[in-house]
Amino acid sequence: MEKYNLILSDPPWEQRKGGIRKCRPLQGRNLDYPTLPLSGIKDIHARFMGHAQDDHLFFLWTIDKFLHESERMMAELGYRLHARLIWNKLGGVAPCFSVRFSHEYLLFFYHGKFTPVASGARGAITTVFEEKAGIHSRKPEISYRIIERLYPDTRKLELFARRPRTGWDVWGNEVGSTVFLEKTGCHGGI
Repeated sequence: MEKYNLILSDPPWEQRKGGIRKCRPLQGRNLDYPTLPLSGIKDIHARFMGHAQDDHLFFLWTIDKFLHESERMMAELGYRLHARLIWNKLGGVAPCFSVRFSHEYLLFFYHGKFTPVASGARGAITTVFEEKAGIHSRKPEISYRIIERLYPDTRKLELFARRPRTGWDVWGNEVGSTVFLEKTGCHGGI
């Protein structure tokens, strides 16, 4: 079986919605999808490492609340942090009605030897990118274009995917990952 050179993960961090707003009195505190504790996310990442080359890249979405835990978890799995990319959502939420959280992190790790980016992309991508946030938890299209520009010729896998994407294998409970599961034997969805 051919192994992956690059993994992208947008795990369902264990959290709840902030305070209930008067304008939405029937809104619950739970998110609209199942979440996982850090140990569950780490276990899934460890399992998929077996489907990656020894030298590979890992991009991980996280938020301020889980930034340090994310970096620690990945270090425990043998990854080194290369960069923290920041998505400016051009909006955001104000939990507890304090400051507005208008960004997320896309952490850029590598395992083994660092794989250089494509020669045409060297120095062309900044660590901050902007795209207006859309549906809750959907990641911006620009982030995929950035990864594809940096590593156009790599075999890519997206974990916790929400939709299929050309040039990527996907795994997640929203994309019907049966083909991937049959090819790899990785079972046990979220």
